[in-house]
Amino acid sequence: MRSVTAFLGEQFARGDAAGWAAGVLAAAAFALLAGAGVWLGAVDVREHRLPGRVVRPLYPACGLPLAAAAVLGGEPVRLLWMLWGLVLVGGAYVLLRLLSPAGLGLGDVRLSGLLGLCLGFVSVGHAVLGALAGFVAGGLAAAVLLVAGRAGPRTRIAFGPAMLAGALAVLVLG
Repeated sequence: MRSVTAFLGEQFARGDAAGWAAGVLAAAAFALLAGAGVWLGAVDVREHRLPGRVVRPLYPACGLPLAAAAVLGGEPVRLLWMLWGLVLVGGAYVLLRLLSPAGLGLGDVRLSGLLGLCLGFVSVGHAVLGALAGFVAGGLAAAVLLVAGRAGPRTRIAFGPAMLAGALAVLVLG
């Protein structure tokens, strides 16, 4: 699996307009996701919600530039990877929500599809790893809060920040 930085480096190194456009579009989409992710994570910690009015517009705002970057970058297979990331990660969260409605909020489900779409740009493996990393980060955060006495067995813990941290870790380290 190649990283997003490898894609960006290859596109900028091409030295042509299409490569530069692909690199700029992909970088802008991931920067938008990161900026919105910081805000969404803060809102989720404070209010225990991920506003749909913010998450839903991020699908085209991030997805369209990434799709254009894939085509301009000469790698249209990334469009399929993005779709698979959306379906696999978003579908898994829909299933989890159906199995345990109280355990997962609708905002988490909405965010999962977006993260699957964006991570899928890099590869389907990145999308799956990003989702798994979110669960690991969430479990670690819950364990720390429990040990520190800041949470009990029935305490609601915001999961959006863990999802975003897992996705970021896979993007940066993957």
